[in-house]
Amino acid sequence: MNKIKTNAQLPQAIVMTSYYLVRYSGGGYEDAFDVVVFATNKKSTATKYCTKFNKLLKKWKDYYKQFETKKYGIMTWIADEHIDTKFYRWNELQKISRCYYEVVSVR
Repeated sequence: MNKIKTNAQLPQAIVMTSYYLVRYSGGGYEDAFDVVVFATNKKSTATKYCTKFNKLLKKWKDYYKQFETKKYGIMTWIADEHIDTKFYRWNELQKISRCYYEVVSVR
């Protein structure tokens, strides 16, 4: 005779939740870095933040270009008269490449 199992476990649907890791990267080769700024479950929040970050990064890099000069005819560097006042911020901006987001799924 067939017995009906009343407590049989039914397969449960696996629910995937997506999160967006907002990051910025920079450096080069052996000193490359990647920083996670925050995580969100809204794609629009991640997109807006990245767009704003990249616009501001471009704005500030363009501003600091006025203090640059060509050293030895080949490399872009901060002009000697601005080393004491502008170098630190200029150098930090040069290290940052861009902001982006990465989709991560959690089940």
